[in-house]
Amino acid sequence: MFGIYDVLTFQVNPQYGEAVPYIQNSLDGLRSSPVSFQGDLFPQLPHMQNWIFGVILFLFILFVFSVNRSYGWIMDSVQNIAKVKIRKSMFSQTTTEGYQSRFFLIIFAVGVLSLYVYLGFYQETQLSFSIYSLLFLCSLIFLIVKNFLMHIVAYTFSKEASFKSGAEFYTNTLFFLSLLIAPLLILKIYFYHGNFSDLFDTLALIFVVLSAIFLVIKLFQLFYKKILDSIHILLYLCTLEILPYVGLFQVYKWIIKGF
Repeated sequence: MFGIYDVLTFQVNPQYGEAVPYIQNSLDGLRSSPVSFQGDLFPQLPHMQNWIFGVILFLFILFVFSVNRSYGWIMDSVQNIAKVKIRKSMFSQTTTEGYQSRFFLIIFAVGVLSLYVYLGFYQETQLSFSIYSLLFLCSLIFLIVKNFLMHIVAYTFSKEASFKSGAEFYTNTLFFLSLLIAPLLILKIYFYHGNFSDLFDTLALIFVVLSAIFLVIKLFQLFYKKILDSIHILLYLCTLEILPYVGLFQVYKWIIKGF
């Protein structure tokens, strides 16, 4: 056995030279092993993500810019939201500013709804701006393709005036739905930090269902003239409304969980 004096003086005392490896190994065993962490040190909560704040700020600026550029069509839509009579399409009377306002507000609506859907999956996946960008692009492409198919159906089965009024109601409903979802999105992220998410999701689902009911009522008001028209409307709802949106939601899930 070695005393503390022997340990401190073994380098100057040759008789303990053979004990150097033993003492060195003993000292190495006393050294603490380095501790490493696997994964993220902090959870990726939505309110801690800088890119989410940037997206919300951009959407807010886009909304203010669009409304400030042309808000006459918004007021006209609110005043005539419950009217059944087919009016002259506002597209024929809309100025360049009005077209730009509509386009920017569609971008706003797509951005808000895509972000809300994405945050519904954040507990199952990591938040990423690239994934959100894919969701946004998919939603925009979906609306463009859907609008093209609606033009084909309208050219075949309905009058131009009825179709333009229906397209007007569709875009207005999408915009007003995003206005209802936007406060829920901000409250969910920055005020409740993910708490009471079921409450916010339930309210959002109620808004979506009410918007869908409103669209169905408008479709019947605009296109229903005889019994056969009801069959056409139901076929339209199945082929261009229900099934496409179910497919879009599946694409959302594949993008979110696949990347």
